Amino acid sequence: MNKLTSFALFLITTILLMTIALYNGFGLAENDTGAYIATGIKNIVPIDRSPFYGWFIYYTSLYSSLWYTLFTQCALLSILLINYIYILYRNTTITARIILISVISVVCFTCVPWVSCYLMPDIFGGILLLATLLFLNVPCNKFTKLFLYSIVIFYSVIIHNSHFLILAAFALAVLAWSIMKKKIELFKRSVILLSISVLGWFTLCAVNAVNGNGFTISRGGHVFMMGKLVETGILNTYLNDNCDTKLLKLCDYKNDVPAYSWIYIWDEKSPLYKNGGWDSSKKENNQIIHDVFSTCRYQRMFVQKSIISTLKQLVQFQVQNKTLNMGEGNSPWYTIKKYFADEHNEFNSSKQNTVSIRADKANTVYLIFLFLSSIMILRIRHLIPSEIAMLYGFIILFVTMNAFITATFSTVLPRYQNRIFWILPATNAILLIKHYLGKVTIVNLFEKHQKE
Repeated sequence: MNKLTSFALFLITTILLMTIALYNGFGLAENDTGAYIATGIKNIVPIDRSPFYGWFIYYTSLYSSLWYTLFTQCALLSILLINYIYILYRNTTITARIILISVISVVCFTCVPWVSCYLMPDIFGGILLLATLLFLNVPCNKFTKLFLYSIVIFYSVIIHNSHFLILAAFALAVLAWSIMKKKIELFKRSVILLSISVLGWFTLCAVNAVNGNGFTISRGGHVFMMGKLVETGILNTYLNDNCDTKLLKLCDYKNDVPAYSWIYIWDEKSPLYKNGGWDSSKKENNQIIHDVFSTCRYQRMFVQKSIISTLKQLVQFQVQNKTLNMGEGNSPWYTIKKYFADEHNEFNSSKQNTVSIRADKANTVYLIFLFLSSIMILRIRHLIPSEIAMLYGFIILFVTMNAFITATFSTVLPRYQNRIFWILPATNAILLIKHYLGKVTIVNLFEKHQKE
């Protein structure tokens, strides 16, 4: 494949990944989009999240257009996706036409264009998994590729606070398996992945330390942990058990504890703010967290809730049925108006902020394809090479670790799961195309031979 064809394929793949944004008239936004834009442009380290996606927006937008940011993140994903297709076609002839058919199938039958079109760090969940799969499968003599994938993995780790834990859990599991199976090369790669995870954690802590937040992954970690205790009902149980014997300010508001973590964390009327807010409540929150994790009864409750939440998260892989209106009165509306004024009307008139975009029909297609393609893959599993079968194992392991980490330390949200789950049906699509196009080619060659 010549350079011109490769570039054209890369460009087409990038544009296909941007289809939802092009249809919407602008990149999709969430409430957090505004915070990421503002912190990146103001060059500050936020109390509650990694600063690296904000900085990614600042530099890739050239402080000129958020379309540049959208194009950059889709371009990075397209490079990894094309290389992933090559990995799945190893030892098999592949053409630009086959790659294009594979990409179109992935875009049509998985939720990837929804994930890639959000101005959110969610896309880097899929980038992290793809780069990890490629890193584990690149031949030893391809040092440049190994190095580049390591860089992508590292940046994906530091762009979201959950990623270093997910990668660490994944790497430890692969490490243990490689020891049991005596796979030396896989052992080395998993050690490197674990090291990248630790380096990512250290980088995030160091950035916070340099900016006066202390050597911690997040200055607001205690608030999110309390939010989890709120959502699981453990906080209510703890307060009922201890308010008669311990002097806790939160006891004055124990009847006002909400049912959902996001209300506790973000609603200005929640007990968190009545108790002094993020910083003022830190000492008492840490005391409660320490008591919970040092008491057997609450430990058992937390483990039980964690297992249930993980199972819930595992099946939350579809797109939100209806996009939220992020128009006037919402954080993205204000920040885009302030920092990207020339794109404000474009954002305000996008379908998301006028008629909304529904994904319920698309979700039905994605679900049916996942079900049917998985059955078809199982039917031809004896034809799938062991290295590809191992890839499925890695994907399922990573998806499970993602569900466990996000559900245990944050909350159950479709966004947290669909950001990486799409790679499973995408792998199905690519392998089925490979299988059935191969059968067609063999039949054509046989017929040609018969005529001769």
